[in-house]
Amino acid sequence: MTLTVPLGDGRAACVDTIDSFVRAVEALSEYELLDASRCHGWSRLDVLVHVIGGWHEMLGGLVSSVDAEPTVDAASYWSKFVVEYATDDPVPELMSQRRRSMAYARPASATAQLRDVAAALRHGVLALGESPCAWQGHVFAPGDYLAVWAVEVVVHHLDLLSDEPPPPSALALARTTVEALVDEPLPPSWTDTDVTLIGTGRQPAPAWPGSATVRFPVFG
Repeated sequence: MTLTVPLGDGRAACVDTIDSFVRAVEALSEYELLDASRCHGWSRLDVLVHVIGGWHEMLGGLVSSVDAEPTVDAASYWSKFVVEYATDDPVPELMSQRRRSMAYARPASATAQLRDVAAALRHGVLALGESPCAWQGHVFAPGDYLAVWAVEVVVHHLDLLSDEPPPPSALALARTTVEALVDEPLPPSWTDTDVTLIGTGRQPAPAWPGSATVRFPVFG
């Protein structure tokens, strides 16, 4: 099932995730940032530094407009991502992230950089036009590119285990993405947060009529 997200919808969700992720980080003390996150093997600081790196990558896509037809959409990108980055040994990536986090003298330094990158990224998202974006060897319609990043960041917002609520716009988009990947609606009793966590393997899926044919996670 394909998923095409209008530019306005992708932009709104993406800006919401940038703003809410920064608020979630700022609500945590340096000591709290050193505590465990929902992502196995990573502290909250590791999640924060991972998002900084991702936002740097995202900025590259925002300035890489191309005159070409999209090769992926907001859902099919994740299918390709799972295949490309599948591994039976997640430890090297977990450890490399820890080493990247250790480059900061203390968590406050990472938080300060997050604010700076967020400001630049927010400007780029608001300025993005209608041309397709090239990133990671794929071509995206601009709304789909922003949607992919909104979903990525709202997942990591949940990883922070913060009291700052993630934006409903991005959670709804994450749910739509998961349902597109499994090619059927999921039980209405599952909240958008449940679907996001189940879809990424962060929460086990309860039994339901379609469970015999669907295997989670559908993206990482």
